[in-house]
Amino acid sequence: MTKRKTIYISSAVAIAVVAGITYWGFAYYNEGVDRQDPGPAVQSPASSEIQSVDRNDNPIVISIKNITVEPTDSSHSNLQIAFDAHNPNRGTIILESIQYKVLVNNSEVASGEIGERLEGFLESQDNVFPVIGSGNVTLKDTDLLARNSENSDLWNRLSMNQIDSYQVNGTYSFSQTSTLQASGGDRPFTLNFP
Repeated sequence: MTKRKTIYISSAVAIAVVAGITYWGFAYYNEGVDRQDPGPAVQSPASSEIQSVDRNDNPIVISIKNITVEPTDSSHSNLQIAFDAHNPNRGTIILESIQYKVLVNNSEVASGEIGERLEGFLESQDNVFPVIGSGNVTLKDTDLLARNSENSDLWNRLSMNQIDSYQVNGTYSFSQTSTLQASGGDRPFTLNFP
C-alpha cells in the first residue's frame, strides 16, 4: 500500500471514530438529562471563541505524568514530557492542542506543541485527541536540548537528572459539542513536576 493511501485510510478512520464518539456521547448525554437552559453564552474579549457560563461545564484537567531527560551524545539530550488529560464530563471533549514551556529555576529549557488547533470544520482531524467522558488520554512530546556555553551547568544537571522541580506553563485548546451549542476555547495552565 502506498504511503498516501495509508494516510487517506488513517484519516478516514480517525474522522469516523471522532464522529461516532461525538454521536454516542451526544445521545448518551441527552438520554437521561432533563432539558435545562445551558446558561448564557458570552463572547470572550481575549478570543473569538464562545465559552459557556454554565458552572457544570468543566474543561479538561491537564497534569504532568512524567518528565525525563536522556543524553543522546556529549552535547545533546532529549527531554520527553508526558501530559495526562482527564475529561471530568459525561460527553466527549476534543483536545485540539497543548502549547507548553518547561522551566527550571525560571529559565526556559524546552517548549513545544502537541496537536493542532482546528480552524474550521473541514480541517484535518489527524492531530486532535478525543477524550471520552470520565476518560484519560496520555500525550507525549520530545524536545532536543543542545548544550552551549550559556547553559552548560544547567544542561549537565538536566542530563544527570539532578533537577528537583520543573515548572510547565502553557495553554490547551479544546472544543465540545455535548448539546446543540458548541463550546470550547483556550485555557492556561501552570503545573509543577514532581
